[in-house]
This record gives sequence, structure tokens and C-alpha cells, in this order.
Amino acid sequence: MGIGNKIKIGAYATAGVLIAVIIIASLSFSGVKFPVINPLSGPGGPSGTPGREFGTLIILVTDAPADLRNLNLTIDKLSIHGSGGKWTDLELLGGGPIYFDLLALQNISMCLSVTEVPAGNYTMLRMHVLKANATFVNGEVADLRVPSEEIKVLFKPHLKMETGGAITVTIDLEPDTVNIARNRNLNLKPVVKAVVKAGG
Repeated sequence: MGIGNKIKIGAYATAGVLIAVIIIASLSFSGVKFPVINPLSGPGGPSGTPGREFGTLIILVTDAPADLRNLNLTIDKLSIHGSGGKWTDLELLGGGPIYFDLLALQNISMCLSVTEVPAGNYTMLRMHVLKANATFVNGEVADLRVPSEEIKVLFKPHLKMETGGAITVTIDLEPDTVNIARNRNLNLKPVVKAVVKAGG
């Protein structure tokens, strides 16, 4: 092939490229959109449809919090059990019954009784629940069942009252509010522990 022919072919190729660039630029300025090829859209990809446009679909799942507005208890009797098998009634402040919202007592305490009791060893405290109810977040109120209508608190080790001594017992009631609120389980069975502090 002669040099002249090579120059002509080169000129035609250059002209073809320039024409293609001009056409593409004209289409771009005119607003024509070219399909976006997703590398996952071809055979073997999620859609199996080459050239199809894709977006990202995100699906989330969450657990709605279960909560209560109030968990109300009314206590009308407290008694303490001695190692000799005798129960001693304690005096409720104000003469009782005592009403309180258990959920309002987080990180604070409320006094139920200040009573002089005989010196000796004590193994358990018994709290009689006259009434218990829960208020749900939607405002609905439901009565709660307390097995035997009592909450028992074991002293481990035993509480030892000395003559002239003073001991403060803090009862920590931890109800299963999630089970009550979410599953509407109306049995009040709190986890109970006692913190005993000598010296009042």
C-alpha cells in the first residue's frame, strides 16, 4: 500500500473519531441519558437482565422498646421472722397502708417502717401486698397478681439485732417490666434482694 493511501486511511479514521465525539457530545447536551450498566446486572448477577438500572434497597428491623408508665404497689403489712420461728409485726409509717410507684424509686429509697424489735437473729421479712397494678404506655391500667399476696425477702446472712443497735434494711425490688409490658404477663414476681447496713 502506498504512502498516499495510508495518509487517506488515517485521515478517514481521524474524521470518523471526530464525528463520533461530536455526535456523543450533541446527545449529552440534548439531555439524552445513556443506560448505566451495573456490573452485577449481567448474566449471573442478581437480575440477570443486562443493562437494567439498579438502586440499593436497605431493609432494617428494630425491636420496639417495651415499657411501663407506672407500677403501683400498696403495702398494708410488714412482718419480720425470727430464728426462733416467731413473726413480729412492724409499724408502717403513718399507720399504713403505704402506696408507692415502684418505677419512681429508681436510685432513691422510701421509708416504710421504723420499729423497735427485740434483739436477736432474723431470717426473713414478709411484705403483704394489698393491691398492685401497672399502667401501660397507652394509658391502659391492669391489676397485677401477686402469688400468695406476699413478697418475701430472705436475709443472707441472717440479720442480727444487738441491744441498743440500729440496722437499716434496703429492699431492692426488680420487677420484670419487659415481660409485663410486652407479653402482658400480669403476674408480679420481682427479683428481690436485701441490703443490710448496720448502724442505722
